[in-house]
Amino acid sequence: MRFVIIGGGCYGIYHSGQLYKAIQKGKLPATSQLIMVDRNAEPPAKAKFGQEPNFSFVQADWHNFLMRFMQDPGQFEPERDRETVQIVPPPYAPHLFFEWLMAATEVALKARGLSGFQVKREGFDYPIRTPYEYIDPKNGNHFLSRAGWTCPATCIEPRSCPAVKDTRDWDLDQDLRAFVGGQPLKPSASARNALAQAGLANGPSNTALLETPPPGRYGGVETFTCHHFMYGIGTVPALRLYEARERMVRLALSLDETRPETRVAVGTVSHCHGVVATILLKRSL
Repeated sequence: MRFVIIGGGCYGIYHSGQLYKAIQKGKLPATSQLIMVDRNAEPPAKAKFGQEPNFSFVQADWHNFLMRFMQDPGQFEPERDRETVQIVPPPYAPHLFFEWLMAATEVALKARGLSGFQVKREGFDYPIRTPYEYIDPKNGNHFLSRAGWTCPATCIEPRSCPAVKDTRDWDLDQDLRAFVGGQPLKPSASARNALAQAGLANGPSNTALLETPPPGRYGGVETFTCHHFMYGIGTVPALRLYEARERMVRLALSLDETRPETRVAVGTVSHCHGVVATILLKRSL
């Protein structure tokens, strides 16, 4: 196994420390590699783990590193590596994968000798009516949460939610896909009382007034799901990035004079929290 840990600060120390503990306890193969990426040459994580086995450190901008890593067959090759390469993102950079997907799609189209395509960022400005919802006016990032309470930073989002003391009956990945497809957010039954007491939304109160994306506006939804992997650490398989880029390229190639443009909702989500924006794909004819 190889783990690419984004960031060498406090979160990186915690994430790598937990994974290293799993290696030491035999829960992960002894040959597992922990690759820590930080823009600083001497991040705090290096001072703590620099002399330990299994660790390596890369000084790089996170976006530039992902671009190089995912393009280098020596680092990641989908048929060879499959699920054995996991990316551990920091919680404060949830749309790192969005930026990667937009840039990687452009690079892939150009590598195929294809020109005349535009790959642009747009916001996602449709209110979904989750308990927490905020649209950043600077970049259109749409932050969502199904929680109406403060979650611990290390919550693994168990099936039985400790905040409502009941079965978690929501999944933001499925919620986003359904909403883009024109279906209103399904209210949570298990969190109903907690959200009502807090005066927070639990889906639309009047579905007749709900604005969902018009049919045909979106040609797809790509979600990078960060779910619990082990010892309290959430990961995203590198394979998911590769698969998303390939779908984006195929979608771009499907555009023609009858449909010269389409959009893809792109979210980085866990079961309960996430952020979504839009990538516009346009073909000049």
